[in-house]
Amino acid sequence: MKTLILGLVTALGLSVPAMAQVSEIRVGAHQHDIEIFGLGGKKGKETSAAINAEIIFEEPEFLKWALSPQPYLGGSLNLEGNTSYGGAGLLWRQTLGEKLYFDFAFGLVVHDGTKEVPLPSYFDDPAVVAALNGTVTITPAQLARIRSENIPYFESLNSEIEFGSRVLFREALTLGLRVSEHWATEVYVEHLSNGKILTSGSNEGLDVLGGRLSYRFD
Repeated sequence: MKTLILGLVTALGLSVPAMAQVSEIRVGAHQHDIEIFGLGGKKGKETSAAINAEIIFEEPEFLKWALSPQPYLGGSLNLEGNTSYGGAGLLWRQTLGEKLYFDFAFGLVVHDGTKEVPLPSYFDDPAVVAALNGTVTITPAQLARIRSENIPYFESLNSEIEFGSRVLFREALTLGLRVSEHWATEVYVEHLSNGKILTSGSNEGLDVLGGRLSYRFD
């Protein structure tokens, strides 16, 4: 799946108009799945480290009506085998004096995490379902089966974020400090979720907090 994400990001990059010029590249690391905004579901399921990279392009003329956002491509690679993702979107920047700036970014990502933890197979057994509903008496063999299959099911529920959709919205906030003409340091937060728009299923979401270095070409 990580190869699929890389392919998607590459395809999106090729779709950027040939006239688009790279404005910045930035690379950093973040803490994956932490409590920031109180959004989404249970936090701490996938607490881990990840690396982040983005390519930011110059503002295209045809988007000046939208307050001149900059297109970007980016992604995150989880270092501990949890959810990784990649995608594209638009970034709006506001300078705060000579050295500080603030970014808001909005886009879409594709991830390789869990959409929904599948129900144990015993839910396909009408007799077991009837027993769980209290309409029939469960046998010892059925009870043993339920107990054995419950263990991995609840382990997955407690260790995997249920995103509900393969495609997610991404919102990100960045505070940057320019340390030279080309280099800057940044602190950023991201929130990923389907917003209950892309699906009617689970929407536990993901929040991250990290830092990175940015190199500006112009």
